Amino acid sequence: MEIVTQNATSLAWMGDALMTLAVREHLLEKGYQKADLLQKKSAKICSAKGQAVILDALIKESFFNEDELSILHRGRNATIHSKAKNATGKIYLQATALEALLGYLYLYDHRDRLAVCMKNILEKGDQL
Repeated sequence: MEIVTQNATSLAWMGDALMTLAVREHLLEKGYQKADLLQKKSAKICSAKGQAVILDALIKESFFNEDELSILHRGRNATIHSKAKNATGKIYLQATALEALLGYLYLYDHRDRLAVCMKNILEKGDQL
């Protein structure tokens, strides 16, 4: 694994943006058009609770490689100074871990793997 210079919260910040955009595109591609429904479906997937459920499912499937597990570990151990509105600290850190992984894959130019991860995340998100 290459040397990762960004801290977990910086990676998660980028990952949050990537996930939000991917989910919004996905929902539009599925044909949803009403703003309130788009917002509800997006919030279900992009919420800390939704992200934690998705992460748990992917971990149970042994989806992640060793390098990715290392980044997920960094994300779960991040020092967060804000409080989650609708989630426990543990769930919030799980969501941060998933976002950090996405940010890492993007910033360190692992675009093919990012696409595979997003595809799986969106499939799991559709089941929420």
